[in-house]
Amino acid sequence: MDTALLFSGGKDSLACLYLYRDIWDRLPVIWVNTGAVYPEMVEYMEGWKKKLPHFIEVKSDQPSHIQKHGWPVDVLPIRNTPLGVSLYGEGPLMQPYLTCCAENIWFPLHKAILDSGATRAIKGQRGSDEHKSTAKDGTVIYGVTYLMPIYDWSEADVFRFLREVGAELAPGYKAGEKTGRDCWDCTAYLSDNRQRIENLPEDKKLEIKRRLGIIDQAVRAQWSPSGG
Repeated sequence: MDTALLFSGGKDSLACLYLYRDIWDRLPVIWVNTGAVYPEMVEYMEGWKKKLPHFIEVKSDQPSHIQKHGWPVDVLPIRNTPLGVSLYGEGPLMQPYLTCCAENIWFPLHKAILDSGATRAIKGQRGSDEHKSTAKDGTVIYGVTYLMPIYDWSEADVFRFLREVGAELAPGYKAGEKTGRDCWDCTAYLSDNRQRIENLPEDKKLEIKRRLGIIDQAVRAQWSPSGG
């Protein structure tokens, strides 16, 4: 089939999946397991593997990437970039969240699309999303045409549709989280991730809050009038 569906397990990609439920028997559905995904999310995806005969699991290695390139952040202190650390001898390393997502999710997804032979990809992007690419329905990126069937939907539209079709939401939504669970240790997207962090097991929550404290101090030091 020349069309594949990109599936994160989040509400928007889930809505797209149900929009195309009439062709589940032949639709390639691609999910990236980042290596930092929640155990509950792995279990959720195992359920989909049983329903979707062309389910494709792509694996990346986010933990190794973060160890090498640093924690993903919303605001990047210059002293915590690789160049900054090499010049000033300070740490820890930090990186833009866009870089981390690109290396561990977006690039592996695009490669999987090409490997599947598809020339079109269904993506659950909405125009009202706070974090979204500049692509719109019909945009062609490196030979792949992106289809965004819910681009004009509101968040309420998505949840209403999922209720109507009886879709099982991914773990986390019932606990007040706003997104899927790609990486338990994400230290960025804090406008979306605060509740997800609060819902982590105690040991993981303490570790993420420790990292966020260090990130906060580094950002404040960069912004201080004295230059830190």
